[in-house]
Amino acid sequence: MLATIQTTARQKIVHYFESAGLDYYYWDKAFNMHFGYYKPGMNPFDRAGLLNEMNREVMSRLSLEQYVNPLVLDLGCGLGAASRFMAKENAEAQFSGFTITPWQVNFGNQLTREEGQEDRVTLYESDFARLPIGDDSAEAAFALESACYARGGDKSEFTRELYRVLKPGARFVVADGFRKHSDPLPGWLDRVYRKNMDCWALTDLADIHLFVGALKKAGFRNIKMEDVSWRVAPSFAHIPFVTLRFYWDVWQRKETTNLDPERKNNALAPVLGMVMGLNRKHFSYFMVSGEK
Repeated sequence: MLATIQTTARQKIVHYFESAGLDYYYWDKAFNMHFGYYKPGMNPFDRAGLLNEMNREVMSRLSLEQYVNPLVLDLGCGLGAASRFMAKENAEAQFSGFTITPWQVNFGNQLTREEGQEDRVTLYESDFARLPIGDDSAEAAFALESACYARGGDKSEFTRELYRVLKPGARFVVADGFRKHSDPLPGWLDRVYRKNMDCWALTDLADIHLFVGALKKAGFRNIKMEDVSWRVAPSFAHIPFVTLRFYWDVWQRKETTNLDPERKNNALAPVLGMVMGLNRKHFSYFMVSGEK
């Protein structure tokens, strides 16, 4: 029975990204499939700049400069945009991305070839909880708004596999939305939350405290938990404009009557995410880092 549930969840995720994946172009032409990071002095209206700064912030916490030719794992890589950005910023690192969606592997590797980075970045089809690599294989790993797709409130299956594949002393970064506790949500907010999970083909966000506990239990040390919600907030402000642009183009192409449910959900989910993000008592965006 559990295997059937897991298979159905996997199929839902794959179908969602195959149906709505190209619509991420409205969010970012480079297909960054995550929110941005704002630093004082940046232009908050430059969405691409905010998204790339998030990539840069994740990379800085990996401390890649301490390694020679490091292997970096991009867990839940989407179309590999973050890895391609980091490869441009670090001339020595090699990036291996993993996603369960075949379309993302094929199109992502095509984008990598078009940028001439095929010798630095490669995407593979694999569940990041069951990676096709040996123990102690990589110097660094990151999951940028993807660990949320792992199972359970503590994502322990993900944390155990992360520990297995990293070398001693290797670093990791997880950037994602988290629940701040596991207490029941107010009725109206629970309905928003459940609808948001359904829209993005998710089951549950991790409880930040349970997640950090799972990391410690797996064996990770020097774990740092940063609430960066206000750094991410300026990119959230772009959501209404991107959503309106999407529906304007759909209306012009006369696609409104036969728009796939997954594409509708992909447009709705960020709006619901804004509602959740405003409820700081229950939700926050965290960057969690540490080392093996």
